[in-house]
Amino acid sequence: MDIGYDMAAYMGVRAMRELEVASHNLANSSTTGFKRELLNNWEITNPHLLGSGHPEAANYLDVRSRDLSQGNIHETDSETDLAIQGPGYFKVQTPQGLRYTRNGNFYLSPDYQLVTKEGYTVLGQNGPLNLDSRDKYFFFDGEGGIHMDKSLSEEMLIVDFPYPQELKPMGRTYFAADPAAGEEKEAEGFRLVPGAIEESNVDLVKESLDLVDIHRRYEAYMKVLETFTAQDRKVVEEIGQQA
Repeated sequence: MDIGYDMAAYMGVRAMRELEVASHNLANSSTTGFKRELLNNWEITNPHLLGSGHPEAANYLDVRSRDLSQGNIHETDSETDLAIQGPGYFKVQTPQGLRYTRNGNFYLSPDYQLVTKEGYTVLGQNGPLNLDSRDKYFFFDGEGGIHMDKSLSEEMLIVDFPYPQELKPMGRTYFAADPAAGEEKEAEGFRLVPGAIEESNVDLVKESLDLVDIHRRYEAYMKVLETFTAQDRKVVEEIGQQA
């Protein structure tokens, strides 16, 4: 397939972006609750120029998104670790506002509140989750119920959005609400898995192979651009000699 300078330049830039995304995914392949990033290619056509051969008849836009598929559930046997099987997010309070995450690697604070690794408060149906029971014993059930003092005392808050792809990534495993994601609602069809965490959904082998392929394509397009540049330089030199 013959390609012009503009297409070669675009494909080179795209390959560079693909390298960035693949490298980011690989770096987070062991990050609990991480969702791999994707680089989508959108073609935007100008109906008034279609069929004209005009270079602006079609433009290409690279859009980053997330693969929200389920990661593997890994048992840890820690009483404060939780994994969501199915749709939904944990809701936490941070200094920057409310955030949503699939990372259920939680801890007990000194005052027996359930918190994230960073110390952010995990929220239940009635606010911050306080697990300071009289007998110091608690457990979670598959529906999100929290049992303390031999009775159902509290309930986890698992939420979802009509368009979760529109949530704003904030760091490696946190998301912020966005109007485009729709109104927050209680999640349905999920199962809470106590004593477990959801692993990253990055396929380490596939991502590594993709990285090698992307790197080869990047080098190929850079060579094409070098060829175009050399040809342009030759033309300019010849014109200069004729003058």
